[in-house]
Amino acid sequence: MAMIRLLYFSTAVPSVSKADVAEIFTIAVRENEKHSVTGALAYNGRNFCQVLEGEEADVHRLIENIRNDARHSGFKILDEKQIETRHFADWSMLKVDSLDFSVVINAMQA
Repeated sequence: MAMIRLLYFSTAVPSVSKADVAEIFTIAVRENEKHSVTGALAYNGRNFCQVLEGEEADVHRLIENIRNDARHSGFKILDEKQIETRHFADWSMLKVDSLDFSVVINAMQA
């Protein structure tokens, strides 16, 4: 089984509230724990940027669920690569509250 790290970016729909973002994070933690996926989710008030790590099939299954979520648009996978070790091994989902997405984006260089 191959492990991958995948990075995507999307734009929240204008109606997304702080409560919606909190719910997205809560669901992400639950789903990631269930599927042994790790990663980080950043939201800057307008855009989401997330990196996911895990078995390729598990990550792709979660990505399809995320892609179909009506709370965002412009979903785009920016990078995907095979990995040997996890960068976010201790986090089912690290929440990054920052305008700077470098924590998430730089993980692709790990």
